[in-house]
Amino acid sequence: MARRVAIIGAGPAGLAALKSAREEGLEAVAFEAKDRPGGLWTEPGLVWNSLRTNLSRYSCVFSDHPHDRTTPLFPEGRRVAAYLAGYAARFGLDEAIRPGHRVMAVIPRTPGFRLMVEADGRIETHDTDAVIVASGVFAEALMPQGLTIGGAVMHAAAYRDPAVFAGKRVAVLGSAFSGADIAAEIAGVAERTVMLMRRPAWYVPRAVPVLPEAGFMPADAGDDRIRLRLPMDLVINSRARAQRLAALDGATAGRERWSWLYGIAGDQRRLHPLLDVPEDDLAAPMVISDALPAAVRSGRLELARAVDFDPARLTLQEGGRESRFDVLICATGYRPSLAMLAPGILEAIGYDPHDRLQPVLLGHCVFPEGVPDLAFVGMYRGPYFGVMELQARWAAAVLAGKLPRPDPLDLERAVAAERTIRDVRPRPQFPHADYPAMCDALAEKLGVMPDLLHDGTGLGRFLWHGPVLPAQYRLSGRHARPDIALGTLAEVAVLFGQDAFGQGGLGQEGFSQQQED
Repeated sequence: MARRVAIIGAGPAGLAALKSAREEGLEAVAFEAKDRPGGLWTEPGLVWNSLRTNLSRYSCVFSDHPHDRTTPLFPEGRRVAAYLAGYAARFGLDEAIRPGHRVMAVIPRTPGFRLMVEADGRIETHDTDAVIVASGVFAEALMPQGLTIGGAVMHAAAYRDPAVFAGKRVAVLGSAFSGADIAAEIAGVAERTVMLMRRPAWYVPRAVPVLPEAGFMPADAGDDRIRLRLPMDLVINSRARAQRLAALDGATAGRERWSWLYGIAGDQRRLHPLLDVPEDDLAAPMVISDALPAAVRSGRLELARAVDFDPARLTLQEGGRESRFDVLICATGYRPSLAMLAPGILEAIGYDPHDRLQPVLLGHCVFPEGVPDLAFVGMYRGPYFGVMELQARWAAAVLAGKLPRPDPLDLERAVAAERTIRDVRPRPQFPHADYPAMCDALAEKLGVMPDLLHDGTGLGRFLWHGPVLPAQYRLSGRHARPDIALGTLAEVAVLFGQDAFGQGGLGQEGFSQQQED
């Protein structure tokens, strides 16, 4: 059984893995290439100065360490960084983190692994029984083929503040989450800003109308139910909704999604022709951005087709004329950095560095086939702390011998399911869109599934119809903290117009106050 575990990375996934490993009695150390923990949330990271999370503080959080109540509903990047530092301090993780230590090689041995680690210009050797790779999917900036960073070309990873673009002509290649917000912000100071699009997308605000199937809301809510707007992650990620959508065929579910997004975003053709999402485009991506529609509506931000832009010459073809730009910002995504893994490991995990959707093939995005005592945490396309924490808790319990290793046949089926996701066409926006099912599958493995029939009253209804939150997986089972969990769930229930899972409460007024905070 593994007694010592080396964790690669000390971002959110690495911190969760380190805390879980120590919780299970493992001798754990986390190697972090940067000079401090926190991953993409700390400098030098990927967070620009004005960034706020697209998800609420109830999803960007670990289950047993709630945000301070003064934290805005959508925290700024610096608040997330401070939260992670507080998490490490509270659970005594700093003493087990080795900043400035870059893992250069992971070599399988019999048993265990040997790590070659660079620190202060020298190479250290570390032998360990197990390894958890928690270096994340946002490790290396992806540039379009033929383009390199330098001169007038930069990646969005380096963007911090719009002031340096004042008076310049700026093109932003990429129209998803970072591209949309960065383009909208720069448009406020630049001489000209154009966002280059490859396909239309839905642009929706952070807070959206509560869905009618929110069955835990007071029956007499009436018009208040229609007017209530809450964070996207609190609205769409319920078990009841996920089960209902799973019972629909793909076309029906797609049409329902189209109609719902149209109801939120409206007829985007009126905003700009390139934003038109045809009724037969059932897989158009959804981008959460409060700023982009307003920037386009004002005329400050222009939209153009990416195919009309020549990145080598920084020119845009517009109706027979050519316009030049001073700067090109590539908001073209990221990929994992796994070059430190031995070739045999890379083969076992099916690593494809060119596949941004599904770069690795792992059972439940955690365990590979054929490489004992190796696990991955946070190696999936999804923004929720809850999944990476459940992965970390399960991996640690297995590596400590507290839970059985995945059954080989089950692991084979799980990896095959991931391969199916890789091969599906057209490609989905995210590989695991059913967030409740992904969380619950991990919770079942770990033995921390909440009782969905809990006494048949308010809490049970809230667990079924309300949002799936990390706190729910501390109600019972391994390392439960029901006191913290119930406090968080009651706080969220208030946003929906309930008081500790009963009737009444603050409702929309409470939500508005939290936004102001």
